[in-house]
Amino acid sequence: MERREGFRIIVPVFILIIGIWIGAWYVGMLSDFFLGKTEQPISDTFNSVNALFAGLAFGGVIITIYLQMKELQETREELKKTAEANAEMARASNERAVLELFKTYCSDYFQKIKDESMSVLIPCVASKDYYEFVVSRFFVSEQKPFPETCWDDISGANASYCSSLEDFKINEQRYRYKLDELISFFSVLVGREDSSEVIGRCDFSYSWWSPLFWMIASGQEKRYQDFESIRKYATPLYFRSVVEKLDEIYGFSPFSSDREMWSYILGHPKVLGYGVDEKYRSFIG
Repeated sequence: MERREGFRIIVPVFILIIGIWIGAWYVGMLSDFFLGKTEQPISDTFNSVNALFAGLAFGGVIITIYLQMKELQETREELKKTAEANAEMARASNERAVLELFKTYCSDYFQKIKDESMSVLIPCVASKDYYEFVVSRFFVSEQKPFPETCWDDISGANASYCSSLEDFKINEQRYRYKLDELISFFSVLVGREDSSEVIGRCDFSYSWWSPLFWMIASGQEKRYQDFESIRKYATPLYFRSVVEKLDEIYGFSPFSSDREMWSYILGHPKVLGYGVDEKYRSFIG
């Protein structure tokens, strides 16, 4: 199509140029034709032909510029289409990545991660002392020792499958490693650009995780702010921003204050079912 249009412009111009050139040559051969009609030399007559050719040459330049501009416009349109196609491919790639993460979340392997993470989070609800110990272990400095007195609250609330304090101490470190995996999983999930709609359509059980994630994120932030040595040696905190992003994706309203946040956490039906340590009541006055 493009070549055909070019021929429609160029061929007539060449025919015109050749026709004029042949006509001028023929008239030049009949020198007697000009005798008595002009006092100028025949060479001067051909100056007009030269001027015509110069004009045609300029016309050729204009045609070239026109074709180049048209080609540039077509190139821009092709680049735009390519950019749109690349963006669509990127969106499709993000959607596939989220669906792959959802398959992982539903797998038997990840079910064990969820179960063992809950084996940390539920005892955190039942014992504020254990919660503060767990939060401290996210950092390389100012780590708290394991509070053995927490077992009374945990066992009293039936918040662990472990049969004794010793059994709990043996297993809880492994459980905390699984909690790290769970947090990393959700951090990767919300890091997928332009995938919020797909994430929102997948059931990652966030209504269950939400109050427990907020407990951990809030505790991390407070401890980070309270200790200079933690700020010196710890990597930047990111989990609160992950939880805020998840809230946004799943349509939860942002909290206006820490008190409102803790009211939500301590009033959540699942949290109440785990048996809340009374020491948490100080957070809501």
